[in-house]
Amino acid sequence: MAILGVLELEHLLHNTGFASAKEKKEFGEYFTRRHYAHIFAKLLFKNESYFNVSRKFTIIDPACGTGGFLTESFKVIQNKYELSGTMDLDAKDFLSEECFYGIDVREENIARAKLNMFLVGDGHTHIKHDNSLTGTIKENHFDYVITNPPYGNGTVKAETSSVGTSRLEIAFLMKIIKILKVGGKACIIIPDGVFENPSYKEIRGELLEKCTIDAIISLPKFAFAPYTKEKTYALFFTKRSSTKTKTQTSSIWFYIIDNDGLANSDKRFPTKLRNNRNGWRHDEISGWVSIEGEEKEGVLESRWLSYDDSSSNGTEWGTEKGEFLKMRKAGFISIEAIMSDNYLTLLPEYYLRPYEPNYIDLKSLKKELNDIEKMLKEL
Repeated sequence: MAILGVLELEHLLHNTGFASAKEKKEFGEYFTRRHYAHIFAKLLFKNESYFNVSRKFTIIDPACGTGGFLTESFKVIQNKYELSGTMDLDAKDFLSEECFYGIDVREENIARAKLNMFLVGDGHTHIKHDNSLTGTIKENHFDYVITNPPYGNGTVKAETSSVGTSRLEIAFLMKIIKILKVGGKACIIIPDGVFENPSYKEIRGELLEKCTIDAIISLPKFAFAPYTKEKTYALFFTKRSSTKTKTQTSSIWFYIIDNDGLANSDKRFPTKLRNNRNGWRHDEISGWVSIEGEEKEGVLESRWLSYDDSSSNGTEWGTEKGEFLKMRKAGFISIEAIMSDNYLTLLPEYYLRPYEPNYIDLKSLKKELNDIEKMLKEL
């Protein structure tokens, strides 16, 4: 098992300060909150329930930051092995030295990521300082990718013929498809433009041709507040081919997270609201323990790839203010419906909560204009 030397540990401890808001803005980095990293790791590794020495796998975060996704992935898989009784010495060596890979363009992030991995149980062996977009990552090599790549304008052109762009989110998406094995799975945090910008229609088409999109989860607007309020999504897909083939035929599962246990504002303080069973009333992503002491899955995990509220015309839930709302939260959208859209839009809200404009007749419009004119004269 790999062990950190004293000098290396001292160096890491010296560099464990959190990145400042200014640093994050400059580099387009918005580090994923750990409760999101944890649930997305649980969903991505659903099928890795026990250690099998003859079926080892590799996990990479090509924009690992301080290692949030990697540490949560380590904890999730380690817990699965312990529950299945397969956490032997071979499993420990596998997790410590063979399974996890991390790359980041900033050396200080790598120092923090190594320390964080060491603190959860090692697994820092293959965490390196490099640029994933220009470095020598092996193509068709990794079984899993889990990452929150930087967004914004970059300097490296995305490896695709679909569109000419150096946007970081597009460049990373194309790179991730390349480094995954056929059959490999990914979870990527993606900004809304990738799923709705008309200029990226061809990118969405390429994604549907090379991969099978398993799920797209909408995160709350304030998921990364106060650093950014840009709307983001968790994209889960399975790679089918290294080249363009036929468009996927299976439906895509969409889900909208409205509550994540934190206030839906810039402040982001924990709401801690519970029901009479001790379950979370304002948190869809965290697990909980019942009043009888039984561990329970979080709402999202219990609904994963199965929940569809189309027959009931929506789902009711409570807000942090004690109000109750009812709207659609989840469902399977056919590939035919997606392909019939002019821009191949992939936003969950577009299909689950379509915007309905409130039209008024000409007579009402004239009245409103007259009222506005009267108000302006009074002013």
